[in-house]
Amino acid sequence: MKQLVEKVTNVLRGGKRQNEIVGVDFSTAGVAFAHIRRPATQQPYLVSCDFIPAETGIDVAELLRARLVKQGLTGAPCNLVMGAGNYQLILGEAPKVPAEELAEALRWRIKDLVQFPISEAVVDAFLLPEDSARGTNRMAYAVATQRKNVEALVASTKITGLTLKNIDIPELVLRNVAEACCDTKRGVALVKLQQGGGSLQIIRDGNLYLSRQFSLSYNAGLLDDLPGEALVLELQRSLDYFERQMRQVPPSNIYLCGENVTPDKLTPDIRDALAVTINVLDLNSGVQIDESIPEHILSLSLHAIGAALRQDQVGQG
Repeated sequence: MKQLVEKVTNVLRGGKRQNEIVGVDFSTAGVAFAHIRRPATQQPYLVSCDFIPAETGIDVAELLRARLVKQGLTGAPCNLVMGAGNYQLILGEAPKVPAEELAEALRWRIKDLVQFPISEAVVDAFLLPEDSARGTNRMAYAVATQRKNVEALVASTKITGLTLKNIDIPELVLRNVAEACCDTKRGVALVKLQQGGGSLQIIRDGNLYLSRQFSLSYNAGLLDDLPGEALVLELQRSLDYFERQMRQVPPSNIYLCGENVTPDKLTPDIRDALAVTINVLDLNSGVQIDESIPEHILSLSLHAIGAALRQDQVGQG
């Protein structure tokens, strides 16, 4: 969520750790974190990541602080992820204003669409690529959240001892994952599944073109099969909309990820249902992963990993 945090508090930039960042994802279930270091000529290196379950009566930020102290990460720069349900992502026509005025212009266009008074809103925005325009009008996403949500994240960051650099949203951190691990030149769809539903992002050449949420009867357990027919239907709906309504060439690949989404669950019926190659996302294709990190922790920490992969926050002052 570009520049969002600066609208609430002044965040000092810079620091000594110019080649590393910590991604943090708070949720009601706990907190996930990911520490990424970027060697000058190599793939980003995931030094550590974990999911810390919430404990009754203890602030999860305190739990994270204790872990960070042990790992010597106090004061490290961090990117946070805004939790699902704490913001609205609204697609609409972009007003013809300079880029630096886009968020403020969209604030008044979306005032009747947000679920809280616009006076309480922090609004940011980003343009879709020019070739995604419907007719002659370029499109943009507005991101709106209540100021209290941002203030809560800022307060939690102070407790952890990290240095807040940015607040992102899940759609954009998943874009970061796709950019690191997939060839997005021709476009890819990244589908993240969790208990009860999922999300789909279509990314091409580093740009987010489409994002949608859907419900799905998936319990996300280790032994739970993917609901193939329902999943394929949601994928087909998304691809049809992308091709027919947005007039875009379908993505070359679909990558599945999420809670207990493993290659053995990707059945031939799912693989063969669409005229697009479907695979499970392989984080190892774009990120060096420390051998001490268990596989199941990677899926629980995916948003935190994506936040830490945000390139424009590394090496900038």
